[in-house]
Amino acid sequence: MQSCKKCLVLFGLIFLVVYTAHRVAYAFMADPTFCVRCHEVAPYVSSWENYPHSNIDCRQCHETRGLFRRLDFAVRGIRDIGIHFKGDFSFPMRAVVYDVNCINCHLGTFEPESKAPILPKDHKKLIKSGVGCNNCHRDTGHKNGLGVDDKFESINP
Repeated sequence: MQSCKKCLVLFGLIFLVVYTAHRVAYAFMADPTFCVRCHEVAPYVSSWENYPHSNIDCRQCHETRGLFRRLDFAVRGIRDIGIHFKGDFSFPMRAVVYDVNCINCHLGTFEPESKAPILPKDHKKLIKSGVGCNNCHRDTGHKNGLGVDDKFESINP
């Protein structure tokens, strides 16, 4: 019985350390100033600062919703750091934007303090048919495909 209590205490301490480390890492990695440290992301952050969504942080578009959202965001962040150091990042950058975040903000149900304009009624049909927000609003959060023109100009026909 005594060893069971020790195991529980040990498990509790390990859980507390891991959870605290996760929360600190999440808070650190969720700030746009962290993202801009990688040269391949800097143009996107710079562009974001001049776009309508500059009043919200990266997570509000690039983080899924649900119980494990922070873990998912942290794991993808750690993956991106590994890609950065290995130097095999894709061009242009590929980041996940979740339509549910756009819809919830623009329905006023997720971040009412952001004062996002409410979705027009005609968007209901598009959403129900599976048309993603980025199909029409690709450059809303920040300019996408930065540097693509330079890549194509370097191709000899």
